[in-house]
Amino acid sequence: MTKINLDLDYARKGEGYYYGDGAAMLAERVAKAAHKYKTAKRRAEAVYDALCAFAKECDHNPKTECFMRPCDGGYRVSYEAGPYEWAVVASEALGQCGIFAEPYYSFDLCFYVEVP
Repeated sequence: MTKINLDLDYARKGEGYYYGDGAAMLAERVAKAAHKYKTAKRRAEAVYDALCAFAKECDHNPKTECFMRPCDGGYRVSYEAGPYEWAVVASEALGQCGIFAEPYYSFDLCFYVEVP
């Protein structure tokens, strides 16, 4: 497995102003989880698991705050009670790993099946 180096300093500096507290930490966990897999579905599942773990650490109920579902030929994962704009920061972190995931809103990500 290749080691990934993420630059999330901009997000850490922007927490509390542009992003919610913990957005950079959650984005790093999301990128590390997704980086282990090659398919959109497996990446989405890994991110969903990371979101649920983070939600639990924040004393949120993952069963009501997190979800994963099919969306427009891909998969959408969400953590609605997560740090403000977490998905925007996570999308940038994933991009640094060569993974495309688009924020649908600021609290969910869409992983699309890649067409050869």
